[in-house]
Amino acid sequence: MRRIKINNAEPGMVLGKTIYGYNYEVLLNRGVVLTNAYIKLLKNRGFIRIYIDDEETEDIVLEDPISDKIRIMSTKDIFRTYKVTQSSIANIEADTAESIIKCINTPKVKQSFQESPAFKQLCNDINYFLDEIMNQDILSGLNSIKSFDNYTYEHSVDTAVIALIIAKRLRLDKEKLVQIAIGEFLHDIGKIFVDEKIINKPGKLTADEFKLIKLHTIYGYELLKDIHTIGVASAHIPYQHHERQDGTGYPRGLKGTNKLDSKGVTYTEHEKMILIAEIAALADVYDACSSDRPYRPGLPPDVVFELIRAGAGSQFNKELVDCFLGVVPKYPLGFEVKIKNGTYKDFTGVVASLNLCQLSKPKVRLLHDDKKNKISPIEIDLSSQGVTIEMECVS
Repeated sequence: MRRIKINNAEPGMVLGKTIYGYNYEVLLNRGVVLTNAYIKLLKNRGFIRIYIDDEETEDIVLEDPISDKIRIMSTKDIFRTYKVTQSSIANIEADTAESIIKCINTPKVKQSFQESPAFKQLCNDINYFLDEIMNQDILSGLNSIKSFDNYTYEHSVDTAVIALIIAKRLRLDKEKLVQIAIGEFLHDIGKIFVDEKIINKPGKLTADEFKLIKLHTIYGYELLKDIHTIGVASAHIPYQHHERQDGTGYPRGLKGTNKLDSKGVTYTEHEKMILIAEIAALADVYDACSSDRPYRPGLPPDVVFELIRAGAGSQFNKELVDCFLGVVPKYPLGFEVKIKNGTYKDFTGVVASLNLCQLSKPKVRLLHDDKKNKISPIEIDLSSQGVTIEMECVS
């Protein structure tokens, strides 16, 4: 299986992953042979990339960190929780940050959120989500196909996947993993208190609009902070996921230590980011930059990988980035790549397998020459001694 741009899809190709619609109904099943009509349907729905099965890559197995069943369950839990909360504020008029915070802390909003079957179901289903993540040691790739309509909910699931794989590497205990999962699922819920036109604006935000967007971190914290059953740490993920190590983040300009907290996670040091929020900040940027949006395609994973590396020490906890680089490959499995130097310059192919000891040096299967002509597959192991090939992701 391999990932391609929808613009490169051709009739006769076989779909490699099931594609779901707005209500998680099946749009196209895996194994469907693409037609011009199907390709047009996917383009009209805003899908930019898809997965296909073909002879050259039939042995490349792309295993999502979580099953379709658990992914759909989790995404629906988040979707329903958002909708319940939106319903509770439908007839409330509040036009300043202070009045919105006051509104959030009214019994009507608090109780309708905390007591809603949707939120309770989300909390109950966390364990199923964690059970699947615990089987993963590395993130071979985020293979979800996000739709524009459901981006917020699918983004929340994928940030939870990334954060939990990092947390597992750090050997955090079960309680903290649960707090991370709930906090990540709801890290952007404060956005429902911001004007939807600003949230979905396709162009650049004005300074005033950005000020309003930044308030979603405070609104999310205010909504979750008093729910003792989930722990106060869960509320600090919405609160702190846009803070930075150097103190230039928001909403409070907190700083980090650039070290992993060996003494455990604390929540009382108000001038310091907490570890699970530092994990959330990193996961949020990685998935947001990688994801396709209506106003721009996602960045290639190798570019995002280098953005994370470059942000170590200033934007992200430096020691945490070191951990991230050990569980997330620069070139994910099944992604299309292009050779940048040497004998095979401008040849293209796919990442065929990962080297767990050297994640940035996978095996590559070349499928097309520099003139885009199909060739007999050529396999190159970038970890082999003497191999100095450089490449870049192109999908």
